[in-house]
Amino acid sequence: MSVPPTYPELGKLARDLFKRGYHPGIWQIDCKTMSNSGIEFFTTGFASQDNSKVSGSLQSKYKIEDQGLTLTERWGTDKWLFGEIMQRDKLAQGLMLALEAKVQPESNEADAKFKMGFAQDNYNFLADIGLNSEPILNCSLVLGHKEFLGGVGAEFDIGNTDFKGWKVALGWTNETATIHGELKNGDTWLASLFYKASEKIDVGAELTKGGGGGGEPGPDGQPPAEAEGGGGDVGVSLGMIYHLEEDALIRAKINNAVELGLGYEQKLREGITGSISAVLDCNSLKDGNHRFGVGVALQC
Repeated sequence: MSVPPTYPELGKLARDLFKRGYHPGIWQIDCKTMSNSGIEFFTTGFASQDNSKVSGSLQSKYKIEDQGLTLTERWGTDKWLFGEIMQRDKLAQGLMLALEAKVQPESNEADAKFKMGFAQDNYNFLADIGLNSEPILNCSLVLGHKEFLGGVGAEFDIGNTDFKGWKVALGWTNETATIHGELKNGDTWLASLFYKASEKIDVGAELTKGGGGGGEPGPDGQPPAEAEGGGGDVGVSLGMIYHLEEDALIRAKINNAVELGLGYEQKLREGITGSISAVLDCNSLKDGNHRFGVGVALQC
C-alpha cells in the first residue's frame, strides 16, 4: 500500500453505491466547464418537487501549478460566500495547508477555518480548527499496512477544553472488495461491504445503527446525502450497479424498511449525461410516499 485515504474517504465505494445517482424528490442539474484561462466552473441546481423550492451554487476553481496553489470560491442561494486557498506538496512532499472562510453579507455572519494534512506511505493525517471565538479542533489519522486500514478521529472544543466526540474505523481492501467498519462515541456504528463481482456488476451491503440525521453535505455544496435508516434502529441495505454497456447503467437498492430505490443513467452524447431515479415505499405501493427524481450533468 502507498498512501492510504483520508478518514472521510474510508468506505467511500460502498457509500457511493447507496447515495450517488439517486435524486429522490428533486430535479437536479450540474454543469462543469473550463475557461480558456484555466478556471474551472461548476454549477449545480436543485428544485424540490414538494414545495417548488429552488437552490443551487456556483463554484470556480483556479490552480497555480508552479506554486502548488488551488484557489476556490463558491456562492450559493443561501447567500453564503465561500473562499479557500490551498497549497499542496510545495513546503514538503505530502503536506497540505489550507485556509477557508465564509461570510454572509446580509447578516454579517462569518466563519473561518485552518486545515492541515500530511500524507506519507502508510499513514494520512488530517486536521482542521475553527478561527472563531469558540474554536473546534477536528483531527484524524489513518494507518495502512498491506491491505488493512485503521483510522481514529476526535473532536475537541478548544475554548471550553471539552472533548466532544471520537470515532474509530477498521477496514480491508484489495482490487475487488472493500470491507469497512466504524464506531462513533460508543453508540453509533456502521459496517459496509463493496464487491466488484465482475466487470459489469458492483454489489454492496451496509449495516448501520445511529442517531439518524441528514448526513454530511455532498461534494461541491450539494445537499446532504439521505440517510439509510435512522433513529436508534438498526438499518440494513443492499445495493448494486449493473453496467449495461459503456454508456449506460442501472442502479438498485433496498433496505429493511422495504424502500426500493431504482435508477437509470445514460450518456446521451459527449459531455451530456442524464439520469432518472425513484425511491418506492413497498409497504404501501398504492398510497406510499414514493419519490422520483431527474438529474442532468453537462461537461464541456
